[in-house]
Order: sequence, then C-alpha cells, then structure tokens
Amino acid sequence: MAAAFSRAIAVALWALPSIGLAQASNVVTTTATPTPMRWVINMGNQTQGTAPAGMLQTLQNTLGVPVSMVRPLLQPNSYLVEMQSLPVLGSLQTPQAIRAALQALPGVRFASPDIQLQRTAVPAPNDGAYAVNQASYMHTGAYASLRMQDVWEQTRGSSNVVIAVLDSGVLFENPELKGRLLPGYDFVSRVTPPTGTQESGTVVDSGSNDGDGRDPDPSDPGDAPPPGFNCPDGSTTSSWHGTTVASVAAAQSNNGQFLAGMDWNAKVLPVRVSGRCGIATSSDIVDAFYWATGSGRVDPTIGVNPNPANVINLSFATDTPLFGGGCAANDMVALAIADVRARNVSVVVSAGNNSGGAVQYPANCAGTIAAGAAEQDGQLATYTAKGAGTGFVTLHAPGNSNGLYLGASNTGGSSPNPNGSTAFLFAGTSFSAPMVAGAIALLKAVRPSLTPSQIDSLFSNTALAYPANADFTQGLFGFTRRNCTSSTCGVGLLNVLGAVQAARSLANPLPVANVQQSAVVASNGPFVLDAALSTNSAGGNANLTYSWQQVFGNPVALAGTSTSALQVQSGMAGNIAEFALTVTDSTTNRSNTSVVRLANTSVNERTFTPSSAGGGGTSTGGSGTGTSAPAPVATSSGGGGGGGVLGLAGLLGMLMLFGVWRQRPGVA
Repeated sequence: MAAAFSRAIAVALWALPSIGLAQASNVVTTTATPTPMRWVINMGNQTQGTAPAGMLQTLQNTLGVPVSMVRPLLQPNSYLVEMQSLPVLGSLQTPQAIRAALQALPGVRFASPDIQLQRTAVPAPNDGAYAVNQASYMHTGAYASLRMQDVWEQTRGSSNVVIAVLDSGVLFENPELKGRLLPGYDFVSRVTPPTGTQESGTVVDSGSNDGDGRDPDPSDPGDAPPPGFNCPDGSTTSSWHGTTVASVAAAQSNNGQFLAGMDWNAKVLPVRVSGRCGIATSSDIVDAFYWATGSGRVDPTIGVNPNPANVINLSFATDTPLFGGGCAANDMVALAIADVRARNVSVVVSAGNNSGGAVQYPANCAGTIAAGAAEQDGQLATYTAKGAGTGFVTLHAPGNSNGLYLGASNTGGSSPNPNGSTAFLFAGTSFSAPMVAGAIALLKAVRPSLTPSQIDSLFSNTALAYPANADFTQGLFGFTRRNCTSSTCGVGLLNVLGAVQAARSLANPLPVANVQQSAVVASNGPFVLDAALSTNSAGGNANLTYSWQQVFGNPVALAGTSTSALQVQSGMAGNIAEFALTVTDSTTNRSNTSVVRLANTSVNERTFTPSSAGGGGTSTGGSGTGTSAPAPVATSSGGGGGGGVLGLAGLLGMLMLFGVWRQRPGVA
C-alpha cells in the first residue's frame, strides 16, 4: 500500500518535475516535455457527433503528417484526433507551435492537447501512534477543527444529492460504500497491452488495466503495473484510490466500523477515468464531466446517466507548461467546467501536491474549488499546492497532524482482496478534495437550490483565516514558515459549520429535514428512521409538520408517516428503498425535503431494479405508536444515541476503534 500511495505528482504527458516528499531532502528532477500526439479540436457549431467534411485533410495538410480520428467527445463539437507521427515542418517543432497552428485554422474554436493527469496522493505513513484518526472532525480546541458533530446536529445530508467521483473506480463490496453507490460508468478508453509501453523497466503509458475499454462497469480492477514493472513514480501495487476518495466524502457512518464520512446520506456516482498507474487523460475526463451531469452530447452506446450529479470530485492534477502553468479560457476542460456549472453542478478539484507550488491544472481552471490540505492547527501541509488565481477558489481542508486523512481501502496488492476491506491514514490533496465535496453535499441538503456561485461565496465568506506562520517556502535547509496572504495561500480554511449556518441564514430561510443516516440493513424489518433533529425556519423545533413517503425501491409497509419517526415495518429483504421526509414550518409555510436510503445486505447495487416505478408503501398508521423497533444500523459501545446522532463521547469511542482497523499487518 505504501508504494501505491507514493504516486505523489503527475508524471505523464508533460513529464512533470518529480518531488520526493518522503525523502529527507527535496530533490527536483526535470525531464524534457514530450510533444502530445493526441489533440482535441473543437470546430464550433457543427452537427453534433459528425466531423466536419475535410477536417482531417486540413489537419494533415497543416501538420504535414497523417492524422486519424479517434472519436467525437461528449463535449459538443469536440473531436479527439491523433497524429501518426510528429510534424516534420520546421515551424511546428514545439507543442506551443502546433497548438497555435491548429487554432488558426478556419472554424476551429480551440485546440487542446489530450493531457494525462495523475491522482494527487502522497505516501501513507507507517506511524501507528495516531489513535484518533479523524480528530479534524471534532471540536478538540485545534484551530482548524471542523466541528462536524455540530454540523451533523443540523444536517446529515440527503440522498437526493449525488456526488460524482471521477477516479479509479470503486470497490462495490467495501462496507463503507455499500448502500451508497450508484451504477456509474467506466470512461477509460485506451486498452493497455499486457505490459504497456516500457522504458528501462518502467511502464510509461496509461490504459484501462481491466482488459477492455469503455463499459458500464466502474469497479476498480486495480491500477498496478504488470509484474516486474514499475509505474513512472516507482510504485508497483494498486492504490484503490477511488474507494478512498469516495469514503472521505460519503462513507457509511455511525455503523461501528472504520470511519465516518462527511455526508451520511449522499449517494456516490462512481465514474472511472483512470487505469494503470493512476493516470487519466483529459479527453476521458471531459466525457465523464458531460455524462455525469447530463450537460453534453448523448452517445447512443453509452446512453444517458439516470442519476445526474450535483457535485463533481476530481482528485487529479498535473502541470501545463503549454498554458504557461495555467488553464486557458478556451481549454476543453475549462469549457466542460463552465458547462456543468451552468447545470448547477459544483466542481471540486485537488489543488496538487507540489510542495508549495501554484495550484495545478485543472484545479486552476475558472469555476473550480481548488482543495488544498492543511493540518489540524491550520498550518498548510508541506506537500500541498496553494495560491490564488482568476476565477477559482482555493480552500484548504484540514487533516490530522501532517495533513493525514482516514479513508477506506483494500489490502490487495494488485487485484482486490475479497476479504481485504480496511482503512488507512493517507496524505494528499486527493483527500482534501472529497472533504470539500462532502461539505457541498451537506449544503445542498440544507439549501437544494444553492448555485455553484453561491456555494463559492459561502465557503469564501465563512472560511477560517489562516493562523500565523501557516504558509511555507522551500529552501536549502528545508521549509521556512511565514504568514499567509490571500494571494499566496487562498481564501482560508474549510469551515463547514460556518457555511451551513450561513446557508440557513439566507433570505427566505427554510426548515431543515435532518434525516437519520442511510444504512445497510440485514433483515426484513422493522426499523425506525428518526428525524427528531429537524428544525424550523428559525432553527428551532416548534411548529413543524412531518410527511414521509417512499420514493424508490420495492414497496414496504410503513407506519408513522406523519411523525418525526418513520416505522419501516417490513419489506426490506432483497430491497433498496429510499424514503423522503418533507418538513413544513407552519409559521412560515415553507418546506424542505431530505431523503434517506436503506439497502439490504443481500442486494447487488449494480443490478438492483425495483419492481415498481416508485415506492408509496403501505401505511398502517400515522400516530407514531406501535411496537418499538431497532435502529437500522449496527451500533457499538462507541456508537451513537439520541436519535442517531453521535455524542462526543460516542464519536471519540468510535474513532478510537479506527486505530485498530487501519493498521496494516506488522505495523504497531
């Protein structure tokens, strides 16, 4: 696992400097920038999915080499093309010159290289002294603590909200994700040969690593190189990166094992964009953006995503020397971000792990929230990128000491171990990004109509100021600390509680349906879903009315549909069911709805289809009386009480248990 998570910096199309964060010294190695062979050409207003007549011939005449069509993108009017060899014309010897020549052609809106990006994780520590692995979530007195217990008392999220995790895929059977996953899609288009292209024993190209190209299966087969080979960063084992990222945002919580996610109810849409060695191409990422949000061209083979995302998380980064280190306004990823924001979707991207360098691509594209990493005391983690830019917000999310994040994983070295579900401590802006994405999901549960611009403002206006000496620079003798400014660091430290409170105080305040956490259940019933912590428009609990309705799954028998406690009496065997709670403040006559999901342990989430179009259920009473039923989660001595909300002692106790599960064999 440690080797897998040494993939710190993108080493791909642009051959980035490699910064050895695990070493005592900061050695920087730079190699020549190769010329991209694949380019995306956007031809403006053409017939969608049909290449303009003569386009390939024009490209060949301009470049002086054969050019083939790879495929049209889901981005309207964009086409991925590939040069069969490098241009031989004297004026086209650099990527910059090629780009300028292509963009000068009549009808070309922009030309973008198909950039390779790599996940932004850094080595996992082997120090077993971290007994409380999610101290950043608790109000322990540390400056940057998120006070998540106070947040969860106001909202635990809603399964109305979908977080698209564009990553290596997920392990569907991991208990921290089971019951929260949607079907998703695999967008990795290149099929990697058995050994890949190699150089001195190192696999240098990306690819699917699952034996085929695009398909409806976004499960993670592992991203290790073939036996006997190394990835460009030296790693030889699989990372299970997508599973870890998804768990930080939305792990099953209050279930007595592993970890607590930021949002206890949001659903995760796994969209696989990276394969071997954790490398993803920008053209695959762009297609994933459009499919996940329903904002682009529909490919009849891929079809329409029935669960459009509300939030996108992308934990990948690279440098872009062709853009002068930035993100061009007419770049294909920048256009995709603008298009999905127009569909009311927020985009969170990891800022990068370049040890104090500028925010990397594509987090530096307009419209993103660039997520960097901080420590619990508010100092920036020494591996994080930082800084301000035009059109994007840089925010730093706290981990524990040295910027460590707890996430779900697997003990399998190459392929997943069927019984290897576990949790480890990780470091990297890969994991600060889903912390921010989970916070956005919580905001959307409180205020479903929030726009990306409003969310940007909420985070910016409520961010905690960086403490003294939070910034750092690198010198010959290590890191030197200094004060942050808005231009050198960002808008501040993530403040989920402040953002939630600010969202609730906007004009025309809404009540909040604070539903119990989604859960995996082992029996047919009965269960009780308790929403007693729901609040009225003023934040109190008076003058509230409740209305529950089943909105997904095979019909179940319900009681107490007009009380705060819904009784799911039976019908959960082999079922996945969702229940919407609408709370209405009779004083303001305003309502809000949240959804909670129960999934039976025997259900295959990838193939489950309800026998009816919706729920509805059968109500056998509305008074809230009847036989007492157990809560739909497995509790422990460190679990929660009080209507499903963890007390401080319970949270501390549960987190103490994490120290046992996260340890690897042989690690104290």
